[in-house]
Amino acid sequence: MMALLKKSAPVASEPYRVPSLSEADGGYAALQVRRGELQDKQRELSTEQRALQKAIASDTSHEVRPSIAELLGDEPGTKAFNRKRLAKVNTDISDLDQALRVIDQRIRDARGAASRVVCASARPEYARRVRAMVAAMRTLDEAHKAYDELRWQLEAEDIAWTSLVPMSPVWLGSSNEADRRITRFIRDAEAAGYGD
Repeated sequence: MMALLKKSAPVASEPYRVPSLSEADGGYAALQVRRGELQDKQRELSTEQRALQKAIASDTSHEVRPSIAELLGDEPGTKAFNRKRLAKVNTDISDLDQALRVIDQRIRDARGAASRVVCASARPEYARRVRAMVAAMRTLDEAHKAYDELRWQLEAEDIAWTSLVPMSPVWLGSSNEADRRITRFIRDAEAAGYGD
């Protein structure tokens, strides 16, 4: 009985790092890189768009289309040039928005395959940790049963035992219930293939 209640040394787990989806799957990584490139281009164009809008708004000159300025022998004005460039930038931003929606969908689609690769590599470590929890819960279950058995004896003898500071681990459920939380966890772990 004392062996069950003896404080056990904590189980030291080796450092384990779950690889990112990009580390696990080159295709997923390439999509993320492409998405970053598109976002960089989008930021550049948005900056240019704001600058062009500001330049057009602050330009007080008469606007003359470049073809008319040529007929008049004048240099084309910057306002017309800026409007033409702004129209192109707006089209490019719209195209980038659509491209980002497409790449985001491709990333969502690729996430499943990349996740399977990560899960396959993490499975042994995951199994080891679940098994460690199952073993600890079995020990806890035995200690819980022993505690309840002592508590029930004290109550059966009508002992005023409040000086012992009664504790009731209600979050464990009753130790005499067949479907208590600990046994449910152990059963689920075993059903998933993580039993002893």
